[in-house]
Amino acid sequence: MATQTEVLKQLIEAAPEYCSGDQLAQQFGISRTAIWKTIQGLQTAGYTIESRHGRGYRYVATNQLSATVIQMGLPSDLALQLVVLPTVDSTNAYLKRLVSRTKLTQPTVVIAETQTAGYGRSGRDFYSPESTGIYLSIGLPMPSQQTFDPGLLTTSTAVTVAKTLTALFDVKVELKWVNDVLVNHHKAVGILSEAVADLEGGQISTVIVGIGINLTTQNFPGALSSKAGAITAQTDVTRNQVIVKLLTEFFNNYQTYTTGDFMTDYRRLSMVINQQVELKSGAKIIKGVVKDIDSTGALVVQLPSGRVQRVSSGEITKVNLLTGDYHG
Repeated sequence: MATQTEVLKQLIEAAPEYCSGDQLAQQFGISRTAIWKTIQGLQTAGYTIESRHGRGYRYVATNQLSATVIQMGLPSDLALQLVVLPTVDSTNAYLKRLVSRTKLTQPTVVIAETQTAGYGRSGRDFYSPESTGIYLSIGLPMPSQQTFDPGLLTTSTAVTVAKTLTALFDVKVELKWVNDVLVNHHKAVGILSEAVADLEGGQISTVIVGIGINLTTQNFPGALSSKAGAITAQTDVTRNQVIVKLLTEFFNNYQTYTTGDFMTDYRRLSMVINQQVELKSGAKIIKGVVKDIDSTGALVVQLPSGRVQRVSSGEITKVNLLTGDYHG
């Protein structure tokens, strides 16, 4: 008997056209009653399947996350494992647990409807309410001979996110070094890259790239209300469509990210170049004007003394914009 997934795939392929019950029954070698029951099962699972007498059934895209819908939208030659969860503590944490039990043989993407303990840099909470955001982590196997550059991977991911958002929404996107994506001067996306080492060899076995997007999230709690924001208040673009575009862009760029060929775009989108900043790098607090972001993704900061310092890791804690308005 045809599975719900098989029928769903056929309906998605035909959309926005209808598939007749007779057509589906013949295709899968089952009765029309069995097709009707399968459609009911899909509707109970949350999929919007319209039915019309004399025409049949039609799939209508909705905001419900679906591994089947996402997988069908991705390039056919993109081999990855896709996991969609109703809830999880953290998609990054889920992947960490997964790789502690088994070695990844292909990229694995974990997506959750909501996170109960989502986190960002320095373990800060990442607000992850149901239905309004995108919370996903990409697990990347790291063969021993493969080059890994954490700075370039994070900056490349920021550019990927920015290009995805500007392709799908009428928004202006800015990047705050190194991993914050801003829309309307508020943080709308957080990116966190983490490495997992092989306990036996001590070598990095997996890199996890977590991406949290406030797509339509409103009413942020506490201090976040003045710093965080959404991509848009409302949209007809579904979360599945955003994820398909994001993953397609990510894996296209991942092939060549170590070349740094995206840094021109990163500099163009940066909101800190030529601005006065205060940043924390390890135990040090550094103040100065950002003169550039170099080819490795490091900040080039001119200190008050006039000396220029390169900062490859850390976090900008304050930005004193000479122009514009920033609330983050």
